Amino acid sequence: MQRYLLKPEDTILLVINIQERLYAAMDPCNKEMFLKNCCTLIHTAKELDVPIIVAEQQPERFGKTVDEIEQLIDDVPRIEKISFSCWREGQIRAGIKRTSRKSVVIIGFESHVCVLQTVMDLLYIGYYPVVAMDAVCSRFASHRITALNTMAQAGAVIYPTESIVFMLMEKVDAPFYERILSMLNWDIPPHSHPQEAVNE
Repeated sequence: MQRYLLKPEDTILLVINIQERLYAAMDPCNKEMFLKNCCTLIHTAKELDVPIIVAEQQPERFGKTVDEIEQLIDDVPRIEKISFSCWREGQIRAGIKRTSRKSVVIIGFESHVCVLQTVMDLLYIGYYPVVAMDAVCSRFASHRITALNTMAQAGAVIYPTESIVFMLMEKVDAPFYERILSMLNWDIPPHSHPQEAVNE
């Protein structure tokens, strides 16, 4: 049961290869929604003090992290990697271990390569990977769908971004709740507190 539950104090966010040239090659039908969801999850992690680890695959070849993400994680080190699985890069592995947290929310590229291999390694070691289904992407939609099905069958938890955000947030009185609603395109009026009765 523990693998299905997300608590801010036991969760980290792993951002995999959201880089310029990779982003340009992704499935065009999912790109805009993908990027919005990634930004929402990163914003949520920062608000809740959830550690963020950012991996870049050979940035000299695939470009730097895209600007929209770069602006949100300007204070988070980028860790370069050559292995497809993040777990097989010593610096990333050490960063995950150092947090002593078991739940790893995963976003990024490509669903069927780096995301898939990272998830499989984390499952094998005993972590609880949670894949944001609408914040991972591949060049072809069929590759993403196959990868999500495979990861689910292997034991990873697959949640949409909204499930992850609201599970971490826990309640509607979080200070950044209204901002998250806006980022998720919830078209509802802002909450207003009832006025206190005036004593005459």
